[in-house]
Amino acid sequence: MRMSYWNHRVIRKRHTETESVAYQVHEVYYHENGAIEGWTEKPVAPMGETIEELREDIRYFLHAFRRPILEEKETDEGSTLIPDDTDDAINDGHYFELLDRTYVALDYIYQFLGSHPVVRKDKTLQDTYEKAEEALAELYQQAGRLEFDRGSS
Repeated sequence: MRMSYWNHRVIRKRHTETESVAYQVHEVYYHENGAIEGWTEKPVAPMGETIEELREDIRYFLHAFRRPILEEKETDEGSTLIPDDTDDAINDGHYFELLDRTYVALDYIYQFLGSHPVVRKDKTLQDTYEKAEEALAELYQQAGRLEFDRGSS
């Protein structure tokens, strides 16, 4: 049985008075079945009692961008959150952009993490680094296949 849980989500809010849109990060709470139970009325901001805690909280905020954006809608029963269907349009440039970003990330970890003295001297870190490098290389290959398949069709 799954317990209820929460995470950070990006919520799109339309302001009818000004005809504007704003995106904000909120805490969203879920029932154990995964249905949205509620969310914070006001957006949340990253915080921590130490710089390390703040850094970790920002990492959680960044995870919100991996999930579909939600949109707040008013119904007869009150406010509800629904997936924002205007969010995920993919254009031709996205394929090459993913390929390029993956290459940059792969090059970065190869140059700066793989050769780091702590990694070089610790077998466990070496093994973990190699798995990360292999996974990123596979992501690069998959992105390349997508770009090639899209371009050849």
